[in-house]
This record gives sequence, structure tokens and C-alpha cells, in this order.
Amino acid sequence: MIIEKADILKPPLPLAPLRSTRSSSPLPPQPPTHPRSHYGNTPPLPPVPIVYAFTPLPFNSMRLSALDSTVHGVADPYHISVSLNCFTPSSYITSVRKINQDGELVGDFEMGPSASKIPSTVCFRGNEHPMDDLLVTSSRLFRNYWIWKAPDPDKYLYWDDSAGGGVITCFSAKDKTNSTFLAKFSPRSHLRRHGRQPEYTKLEVTPQGHFVFEDILMSALIIERIRTNPS
Repeated sequence: MIIEKADILKPPLPLAPLRSTRSSSPLPPQPPTHPRSHYGNTPPLPPVPIVYAFTPLPFNSMRLSALDSTVHGVADPYHISVSLNCFTPSSYITSVRKINQDGELVGDFEMGPSASKIPSTVCFRGNEHPMDDLLVTSSRLFRNYWIWKAPDPDKYLYWDDSAGGGVITCFSAKDKTNSTFLAKFSPRSHLRRHGRQPEYTKLEVTPQGHFVFEDILMSALIIERIRTNPS
């Protein structure tokens, strides 16, 4: 067979496209992703009530941390400090930060003498409020109670001192039962003595109380300030 030179220079014929056996219809849509996967899951709750202690630090501050930090789900430490209002030195500001003195600000509150012209305020999660808008104080015969109306809707905490001994207890409802019990704030009960371990003020928080841990902490600090503030 004789091959012409022109045939050698011809480009090869294109191959016919193969037919796909797959359907040309688009893939089915993926199910929506839950927002928690974007913003991170909420921390796990501890399996048992956790006792936290307020331990003193230099420069008018203290640290709140768990006595047993090995329990799964305990809250991170909080740094609590007190400073003066430079314009009104009789008015004090208590600030709460996460982890340490340089941590994220959880909130602060300012209180002065009862006759002060400066109104008491609470700044919580970036918004400042008159203290009376967030905390209702009332008293009955042999008992005081407080209602913390959190800035978040439908989140009320009910505190009272019916336990005695300076202890105040916190519940999630007016009905004070084991199922609504959230926390207990216990001031130290005895004076310091040589050779004896120092006693610290404690905050015991139930597993369910950890859902509103910062509300519990802020309201407990304010209530204790009110209880011990000279009238």
C-alpha cells in the first residue's frame, strides 16, 4: 500500500466523546448545618455540684476557682478586682474578668454610700443598667430575698438568706426545691487562727447552675456587697 505524503500531514481525527452512564441531574442538597457547629458546642456540664473558692490576690483583687479542678466540666477561673471611681472616691467599682486581670470583661458594678448622688449601676455583657432594673431587694420577717432579673429574657434567679449563718441560696424559681436549686454562697464562718488552714468564702454551683454561672456570680457579688455595705 502506498501512503501519500499529504495523508501523513493530516491531523488525527478527534475521538468521539464517551457517553456517561451517570445521570446529569444535580446532586441532592446537603442537610443544613446546625449553628452550634459554627460557633462551638456549649461546655459540658460537671456531673456533680462544684465548690469554688474566693482566694485573695494582691492589689485589691481575688480569684474564683474550683477547689478540685480535675472534675470534668468545671468553670474556668475568674479574676475579681475592686477600684475607686476617680471622680467620687467614695464609690467603688467591682470588675469581673475571665481567667486573669487581662481577660475578657464579664461585667462590673458600681456602688457608693446609700446617700450618694451617684446611682448604682451594673454593666453586664457590654450593656450598662441601673442596678434596680436587674436586682430587686425585699425583706420579710427574719428573711431577706433578692430577685436577679438577667438582661436575657426569662432568666430570673431567686436568692434568699433563709439558710442562716450568712449563707444565701439561689434557685431558678420561686418554688425552692431540689430541682430548682442552683447555687449556695457561703461566707467564711470563723476567724483566722495560728496553725489552722485559712477558710475562704465559697460558691457551690450545681450542674444545672453552670448554665447561668456568670449570672450567679455577678448577682452573688452584688448581694454580698449590699449586705455588708454600711447604711
